[in-house]
Amino acid sequence: MVKFGTSRRLKRSDVYTYLMEIFIVIFGITAAYQLNIYYEDQKDLKLEKAAIERVADENENNMNVFVDLIENRLKLEEDTRQLARLLFAGEDLEVDSIARYLFDINQTHKPITQMEALNFYLNSNYTNKNGDLKSELIRLKASYLELKDVIDYYVRMKEKYYSDFLVSDVDFGEERIISLDKIRSVEFKNLVVNLLANELELNSLFDRVYNQSITLDEIIQEKLE
Repeated sequence: MVKFGTSRRLKRSDVYTYLMEIFIVIFGITAAYQLNIYYEDQKDLKLEKAAIERVADENENNMNVFVDLIENRLKLEEDTRQLARLLFAGEDLEVDSIARYLFDINQTHKPITQMEALNFYLNSNYTNKNGDLKSELIRLKASYLELKDVIDYYVRMKEKYYSDFLVSDVDFGEERIISLDKIRSVEFKNLVVNLLANELELNSLFDRVYNQSITLDEIIQEKLE
């Protein structure tokens, strides 16, 4: 005779089975989740490494640009210094003694730097393992922009105050001095002194940016090892 209102009592072995099944399900979900994270991290690491390699190539190209300009930049600074010395020497100026310096310092030497790979990496969000690299890239980018602004301003000032000042006394196209009147003036002497100050400031900035590029290259090499 069956009694109503009773329930089947679970055996201890059944409880263990249920718990084991729950554990297996939870473990499987957790393992799958961790594996997914691992594979995503590996994919991000590969993408980030490729981006860093592009930054390395770009930085090397920029460093080569700076190296190629060093000789011309230093010569421009020295020519400006020599012209200033001649102007302030108190002696009678001769066309032959100042012509070379006068036409040489009318040139401008500015780098054409690339920042595409740098900007791409800074805008990426692969991992949080290379914070020091991103910080260095931010510093270098700020220096690149500062250098560009200084050069653009310097070129405008040289065109406005140097070339325009001498336009009636000097034929820059044929590199021929027509008259020494304006060249002997106090205004021109002061102008050349200002040009020398600008050259010194610009070369100092060149050195700082180039040294930052070297530091960046060292950091990159450590990351890629």
